[in-house]
Amino acid sequence: MRSWRKTHDGPRVARLCRPRATRRALPWLAAALLLAGCGEPPSAPEARIRAALAEAEVAAQGGDFDALAARVARDYADRAGRDRRTLLLTLRGLLMRYPRLELIVTLREIEILSPQLARVRLELLAAGAGPAGLSADAFPVELSLRDEGGGWKVTRAEWGRRFGDGI
Repeated sequence: MRSWRKTHDGPRVARLCRPRATRRALPWLAAALLLAGCGEPPSAPEARIRAALAEAEVAAQGGDFDALAARVARDYADRAGRDRRTLLLTLRGLLMRYPRLELIVTLREIEILSPQLARVRLELLAAGAGPAGLSADAFPVELSLRDEGGGWKVTRAEWGRRFGDGI
């Protein structure tokens, strides 16, 4: 049976397998592990935003319109002229058109602007099977959020290839 060192004979692996090199590398490795553990956990607002986004993703995939509507602020407005009512009609139409919706959400940034305001940037890959067949699209999304005590709500959303392209 061949030893591990012999099967992986790259110069780095061979050097690290030497006892002297291992002893010199251990303090650095321990320091790196300690520093990695020193990263602060997400702040309370950030953790709540992440949870709200996860719940919205599950609601969208499950076709739960009411759960999505509850996440939109009453004074929602965006650059394209949509108000809350228009946005909710669009969401309802999409959920009806694509009853089997799959989403992959890649969170890019959560920016806490104040204890009540935040901005979230994410990438969304959506695929749905509807009467016309399979449809998929990927696009960036930027959400403005406000904490209304009962949870974070969307006050503004921009999406599309160049934000504002619409759905």
